[in-house]
Amino acid sequence: MIKKGISWLLIILAITMLAGLTFNDQEANNTKLQAKEGLLDLSGIAKNEKVVALSGEWKFIGNQYVDASHFPQHATLESVPGSWSEDVQYGTYQLKVELPPHFEKIGLRVRNIWSAHRLFINGKELASYGTLGTKKEGAIASNPVYELYFTPKTNSLTITLQVADFFNARHGIIFPIDIGVAETIANDVAKDINLEKTTIIILFIFSIFHCSLYLLRTKDKAFFFSAMYFFTLALLVSTRGERTLFREFPTIPFELYFRLQDFITYLNAVTLFFFVVYTVETMVKRRTAILLTLPLILYGLGTLFSPARSLSSLQYIFFGYINGLALVIIARLIYLFFTKNTRIPNNELIILSVSVFSLFIFSVSGAFDQFYFTGKNIFNRLGLLFFILGMNVFLAMRLINRTTEAEIFSERLEKATIGKDSFLEVTTKELEQPLYHALNVTKSLSAQRALVEHQLLEQQLERLLYLVNDLKDFTKIRFQDFHIDVHPVNVQMIIQHVVKMHERTMKKANIKYYMHADSQLLIQADEHRMGQIMYRIVETAIAHAGNGEVVLSIMHLDTDVRIAVEGTGPDSIEQIAADVTGQSIGKAIIEQMAGSYSVDILHNGIRFLLTLPFGGYEEKQRNKTNDTVPMVPPTTNDHLPTLLIVEDDVIHADVLQSLLQQHYAISLAHNAKEAFHSIQHKKPDFILIDEVMPGMDGLVLTQKIRQQYSYMDLPIIMLVANEYPTNISLVLESGANDYIRKPASKETLLARLSAISLAKEAITNAIEHEMAFLQAQIKPHFLYNALSSIISFCYTDGERAGHLLTMLSTYLRYIFDSGKEGYRATLEKELEIIQAYVEIEQARFGARLNVVVEIDEAIDAAKVEVPSLLIQPLVENAIRHGIFEKEGNGNVLVKIIKEDNCLLVQVVDDGVGMTTEQVANLTLGKNISSNGIGFTNVLRRVKELPHATLTIQSKVNVGTTMTLKQPLKEYANVEHYYG
Repeated sequence: MIKKGISWLLIILAITMLAGLTFNDQEANNTKLQAKEGLLDLSGIAKNEKVVALSGEWKFIGNQYVDASHFPQHATLESVPGSWSEDVQYGTYQLKVELPPHFEKIGLRVRNIWSAHRLFINGKELASYGTLGTKKEGAIASNPVYELYFTPKTNSLTITLQVADFFNARHGIIFPIDIGVAETIANDVAKDINLEKTTIIILFIFSIFHCSLYLLRTKDKAFFFSAMYFFTLALLVSTRGERTLFREFPTIPFELYFRLQDFITYLNAVTLFFFVVYTVETMVKRRTAILLTLPLILYGLGTLFSPARSLSSLQYIFFGYINGLALVIIARLIYLFFTKNTRIPNNELIILSVSVFSLFIFSVSGAFDQFYFTGKNIFNRLGLLFFILGMNVFLAMRLINRTTEAEIFSERLEKATIGKDSFLEVTTKELEQPLYHALNVTKSLSAQRALVEHQLLEQQLERLLYLVNDLKDFTKIRFQDFHIDVHPVNVQMIIQHVVKMHERTMKKANIKYYMHADSQLLIQADEHRMGQIMYRIVETAIAHAGNGEVVLSIMHLDTDVRIAVEGTGPDSIEQIAADVTGQSIGKAIIEQMAGSYSVDILHNGIRFLLTLPFGGYEEKQRNKTNDTVPMVPPTTNDHLPTLLIVEDDVIHADVLQSLLQQHYAISLAHNAKEAFHSIQHKKPDFILIDEVMPGMDGLVLTQKIRQQYSYMDLPIIMLVANEYPTNISLVLESGANDYIRKPASKETLLARLSAISLAKEAITNAIEHEMAFLQAQIKPHFLYNALSSIISFCYTDGERAGHLLTMLSTYLRYIFDSGKEGYRATLEKELEIIQAYVEIEQARFGARLNVVVEIDEAIDAAKVEVPSLLIQPLVENAIRHGIFEKEGNGNVLVKIIKEDNCLLVQVVDDGVGMTTEQVANLTLGKNISSNGIGFTNVLRRVKELPHATLTIQSKVNVGTTMTLKQPLKEYANVEHYYG
């Protein structure tokens, strides 16, 4: 609304300014006073009337050049302005003027006298233009616009005007001569000239603007004709009225000036008519438009190439014809508006009709000026003003409408593009997945029975997969949504696989195959797409190598690797041009990999040259086998690792099971609820989850599982539909160990599962080493102190000594066995070790140490799992560094509560406390290891726990509070996840 308001405000200001420029001089002259019988009495006019038109009855003598002092008293009277009525071609005018007292210094303004003339005031010649004569041969025409300024010596003037015209259809004083106060006349002329120049500049600007629009959209001829119309209108204004063109260039010859003026007049009407025709397509047919404007075109060309004003006798007819065309246009526009027989919106049609009607007013008013010599006419300027404004409002409205239409079409196109992309994505996905299933099943059958038919079927299925992938890549490249996975790739392995697929074709076509390459050479490329590209290249080379040969060479060149594939044969020439165009997708993909791709046409074949970044050399394997990825070897079913496949597509799940059943004991789940039941019944070693499932999808399911099991406890591999960075981030953030893009081959599945298995084994070994490290941190002097305390009790309190030996045994057994039993324990076990440790320390320090353990009744300590040796070091730290370093007794509170499905453990002591700097160093792990389990290890292990935190609050001489927060992990019913 604000933008519209500003726009309307600017339009109103523009109209106001133009109107001010247009009508600011309308009071400058007075045509009400008329001369009678050659006398114009102005002596009685008011003082504020400073300009008067010398209109009325002038005395006229035809076919004579009469001297001013000998002008006869009883001469013929002629009306001025207007052509003389006598059938003569030269003569003399005279008018006596009685001046008012305020006409002290006088100005005369001459607008249009045809044609050569001499002007006398009180017998004195003040102006002379052209050459007078009694015959055409000796006369020289001239028709300027000029002003005269003089100071009269008497209160009356005798104006004598000798005129000769052998050229124009109208002779004599065509427009009135103005007389008035010199200053007012000068100001009036300046205003009119400035107005005319402003109009010309505005029209030229409009012309340039419309021409620019036409250059941007050459199909729209309406902008061309509107630009031409404003251009010719600017020239027309500059040649008429104040004749700005002549004032600026007074040396322009009379002939050229008036030929140009007449030609532009009719050309302007033609361009306007064609503008309307091309704007409103249903106005008239193009051929009809040419026929209607042909008379104007021919007459305009006639005025241009004939002597100036030699055809002026016909101008009345053509002025009427122009006005008639304008009426036809208006009538036709009104008809189209009411019949709705046009595609132009009604708002454009109305504005265009108003604009043409304004131009009609301008044209009729101009005609009246020509026919009836009315001088300045307000309707003339008003029509031109509203036409210019209307035209530009029309074009602005048209631009707005076209922009709106473009936005609508753009929105429709965007929706159609999205629909097309979705269709292609779904179609290729639906094609790709069954093809992979069929290919994997065929490979399994081929491994069992090496039949030629199975091998052929396998090759055709793989070929179809390459075609589907080409379609996907074409769509992604076109819409700039293309991602590649570049890494070192053994190109020879890829080529060998591709060539193997074409063995039968080459054998039947009697083609010899040669390959020159280093088997360990690597390139930086996307392995899957490199297979697609090489398949297409080798296929094309074979097609052009009938009864010939295919030569493939791979060469290391500094930082690049060059791959050349050449297919030559006697039967290849006719087919080459048609097949090269199919390589555009491969070229785009190679360029995405920072390489180059070219095709050369040979006289007997075709050559492909590819360059890709060098990726190094592959290390030679000790045992060269056909398997390029580590796989879990087949074992008996009793010892197979367990794998849970969560896939809502029953067929896909069965195919995955058939591919992996020789290597894993597989169970299937088709939704999240079944998956939870399966995990509760027996935790598998690995889980394979589809990302997209109805109800709870794979991401949410993974997040739920991670609330119970860590990455090592239960590795999860996510099956994803795409590898967009944002999607992969979401997958990994949900808790998946790895991902595989669907559909996946058997080799890829086994390789990823094998990698996860090896990683799990490595982590398990690392945990055992960590526990051994924790055990090693129990310092000998802690044992010495504990044993010394027990020995001292043996002499005084044997029963107490026995109890302490039991506590020490419990403590040491828990620590030594923790590495064997894993890194997790129940909360109950952790509290037992804390109690054992506390009793050993109390044996040394007696009543100085008071430890209280508070546990929430809602927590079942026997079921809740916590990392082993994680809470005890916090208690140990509070006792050794908080209580024992202060004088007097000390208290330690161990508080365990349930908060928002999390386990919250607080260890609070009232010991010596710490400074802010000490707390910061401790939080950063910069503390010095203590006599027991180091606090640095506690911090590190907390950071490794999902969603776990450890905070420290301390104040010197007040105490320290350590708060451990971790997800509450306990066995719960499946309904817990759906409640």
